Amino acid sequence: MSLLLRELPDATRVEKLLGSRADAEAVLTLLELLRVARDAYAALESNFEGLGLTDAKWALLMQLYTEPSGRLLPSALASRLLVTRGAISGLVRGAERAGLVRRVAHPTDRRKYYVALVPRGRRLLARALPAYMARVVAYMSVLSPAERVTLGGALRRLYAALPLLSASGVPARARRAPATG
Repeated sequence: MSLLLRELPDATRVEKLLGSRADAEAVLTLLELLRVARDAYAALESNFEGLGLTDAKWALLMQLYTEPSGRLLPSALASRLLVTRGAISGLVRGAERAGLVRRVAHPTDRRKYYVALVPRGRRLLARALPAYMARVVAYMSVLSPAERVTLGGALRRLYAALPLLSASGVPARARRAPATG
């Protein structure tokens, strides 16, 4: 994320600029949300680095780990991770070189293959997940259960309204982006 605010702008100044307290609160609330998201993401990302992973590899491994079969087609991974098929190819190559996944031939279509989590990748996640989830739960524990439900609902409404932020009318997250890692 490129938002570089450590401190939010002064509310009074923003209100003067926008001419409305409600508009100033809307802008400042979004800036606060972006700041929290950026810093929470950076904190989580440091967990991945300690495992020798990028956030993209972590996301790939988590998709495979939570899939009952432990394997998915690259097209399904691309769709779930909101990246291009080309990005998935590079990501799979990197994870394969690291010994975390392997390609498995499709049983009926020689042009296709599955990406499968290998035992080393499964062990890495099994070892890392408890501490990772404990940190997430501890972080979210500052909110009551009711606040978490309210926040979740508000975030889903904001996600649905993303076209309002985009000049093209297409939410930025819905556009395919290259994966790194």
